[in-house]
This record gives sequence, C-alpha cells and structure tokens, in this order.
Amino acid sequence: MRRILLDTRSSPYISPIMTHLFPHQYSQFALVFAIALTLTISASAQSKIEGTYNSKTKKFEATNTAYSFGDFRGAFATFRLNDKRGIIDTTGKVIVPMKYDEIEPFMDGVARVEIFGDYPTHYGYIDEQGNEVLPVIYTDADDWFYRSMRFSDLIVVGIDQKYGCFDKKGKKVLPLEYGGIGNYSSGLATIYKDGKMGCINKEGKIVIPIIYDRVSDFGFETTTVQKDGKWGIINKAGEVVLPIIYEAEIRFSGELAITKLNGKFGAITKTGTILIPFQFESLAYFREGLAHAILNGKHGFINEKGETIIPFEYDWAGNFNQGFVNVKKDNLWGHLNLEGKITTPLEYEQTGDFNRGVANVKKNGKSGRINTTGKIVLPCKYDGINGSFSDGRMIVSINFPEGRKKGFVDEAGNEVIPCIYYDVKAFTGGKANVQKEKDGKWIFIDLNGKEVNP
Repeated sequence: MRRILLDTRSSPYISPIMTHLFPHQYSQFALVFAIALTLTISASAQSKIEGTYNSKTKKFEATNTAYSFGDFRGAFATFRLNDKRGIIDTTGKVIVPMKYDEIEPFMDGVARVEIFGDYPTHYGYIDEQGNEVLPVIYTDADDWFYRSMRFSDLIVVGIDQKYGCFDKKGKKVLPLEYGGIGNYSSGLATIYKDGKMGCINKEGKIVIPIIYDRVSDFGFETTTVQKDGKWGIINKAGEVVLPIIYEAEIRFSGELAITKLNGKFGAITKTGTILIPFQFESLAYFREGLAHAILNGKHGFINEKGETIIPFEYDWAGNFNQGFVNVKKDNLWGHLNLEGKITTPLEYEQTGDFNRGVANVKKNGKSGRINTTGKIVLPCKYDGINGSFSDGRMIVSINFPEGRKKGFVDEAGNEVIPCIYYDVKAFTGGKANVQKEKDGKWIFIDLNGKEVNP
C-alpha cells in the first residue's frame, strides 16, 4: 500500500488561529485529520484491500475495520470510506476506486454511478472492469429499475431534458435531442420530439417516423395512432392498417372496437368492417352480452349484431349486473332483465343494483328492499339501511322527531329488534352493543333484543 506523508503544519485545511489559541487540541485534531485523510487517499489509490470474503454472509471482512461494505451481488460489492464508494471483487481487488457518491448494482455488465457535487446530481456508467463507458456528465439517466423495464440493451441518458441512447460500450445510438424515450413494447419504444411521436427498435433505429400526435404501446403487431386529431392503426413497419379517419381512440375488446365517425359511435372489426352502424350518441362495451347505447337522446341496449334488444325509450340506464339493470322513465325507476322484461315495476324514486338477489329501493322517501322478481322483502319504511348482515341481523334506522333511532331486521325482512336505540354496533358472536338513551350508557343485547351481560 502506498503511504502518503502529510505535513500538518502547512495544511491549508486548519486555521492558524487554532494552533495559537488551542495548541494541545490542535495537535490532537491534526493527528486525527492526518490519519483519516491518509486512509482515504491511500484506499483510493490502492489496488487491493486486505481481508477475506465470507460466502455465508456475502460480505467482505476487511482487516481494516474503517471500511464499510455492501452485500455482494454476483462477483462485486461496493465499499466506502468517508462517504465515497468504490467496487471490489471477492478477493479484495479494487475494481473501481472510491470516487463516486452512489454506485448501483451491475446489470448486463454496466452500472450507473453518481457524483453529487453541485445541484443537480450527475450520472454516468461504468463497466465491470471499472472503465467509464459513459462519463459522469448527465443530469438524468436510467436507474436499475428503469433499465430492467426497457427490455433493451440501450442506455437512455439526458441533459437539460434532452434525451438520447447509447449502447453498453458507450457508442452513441441516438443524439441527445429527444423530449423523451419510452419503454419497449413488442420490440418498439416510443420517442418524442417537438411535440410529435414515433418509435425506435431495440437497435435504436427509427422505424416509425416522428409524425404522430400520439402513439400507443404496440400489441403483438399493431398499435393505435393519432394524427391531426384523427385515429387509426399502423403495424410495426409503419404501414397504415386502418385508415386514420376515426374521431375516438380505437380500443379492441376481442374482435370488436368501439370508435366514432362523423360524430356518431359504432363498432368495427380489425379489418375495418363495420359491425355496428355509426348512429349512436354513446356506445358502451358489452356486458353480459348487451351494450348500453343512446339513440336520439334515449337509452337502450343492443346485441353484438347491432340488433335492438331493449328499446330506446328510457331516460337513463345503468349497466347490467347479475342479469339486471336499473332504468329510469318518466322520473320513475325500476329494473329490467336481459330480455328487456320489467322485473321491478317503474314506480320507485330510486333503485339500486342487485347483490345476492336483493336490491335497495326507495318510495315516498323511505327505503326498503326487493328481490329479483320484484317482490318486496323489506318494506319501504326505513330512512337508513346498513347494507349487510352480521349474525343474521342487519341495522336499519327510522327518523323520529327526537332523532334517528336504530334497530335490526332478520334476513326475511322481519323487524326483530325495533328501532328504539340511538346508536348500535353490528352483531358479533350473538351480541350487539347498543345505546338506548342519547349520550347514555352502552349495554349488550342478544339476537332477540334481550339485555345480556357483556
């Protein structure tokens, strides 16, 4: 190990005032400073650190305990002294001297390094021999995670928000003149320049010209693009597969995509064949075999052939759930089934979705429940319904002049415990905590409402 001799009397780092006012303390400080600086400079210059590699802990155990070591990842580990990091191998050989503030793990033979210095942090890359394949001059650079997500050997770096690509040897592939470079999808990555988008392949060659307003990630062979406000589809060779004439993004679900043409919605195949005519103000994707659509301001449903299954006569409609849908007509609500048959009469102020065969409804300002045949299973007399059962009991509430009070109903809709409590907790283990008097004490009741011990 090369030794560095330091004359502390002429050190520029120690104030002469200290030597005059505190001669004893100065001597001690100077000695410590000299030792630390000697260790740092020596370690930076040396080629090997004495010690042994512990294969069980994956740590290097140095003879000099002043060093700190990271875990080995493969054949290499970081080591540091006084906040500067380097890299050693399992024999203690110094691969990279301690001159970086951060060193990431190697991936595909290169690792990102950082030097803090003045803001911003600067980045570069080194190889496994310790050579800087890219100098530490970049203000942005792919970290380990982003490199793993790119699925490419290219390294993306940037200065002042201008980005380019290099290969792992440091050869420039794309100059630093792009506004962004995306991740790879099916072998192509989007690039941005002057507000336009295109694509490069894994070698960094521009294969989709930078002429589009938007380019989505590629699927197996194609992607949607937008140009001059219109949408179409191109393949990996940049050839137009579907003409760029549509007014909404084309998103396929199976063999069908809903889009917009001449101000109306319809559906096309992957070859552009029209499956559903472009005549609707709105068209949703299919759920349970039917698609919700709006025609001339009215709601209805069509099948995949475009045939009307539920006529366009409703003022509002939801989406099918468990074979039923909420609809509104003349300001009254009900339910329809998949055949368009009315299962819940259109006589309610509000209806909810079915869950486990029942749905909440509201009539004359009061809430209740119905089943899928439209039969009332909980009368519309409550101002609140908790929504779920616990121990076969569900919390309900009624508003009284003195305030809202709560009780319980069973799964058959019977009010087994009247609404006489100011507050209640759900049943658990056959007991519920209730408060009979406002701001009064809490007691326990059983499933029949009888007071019991806790």
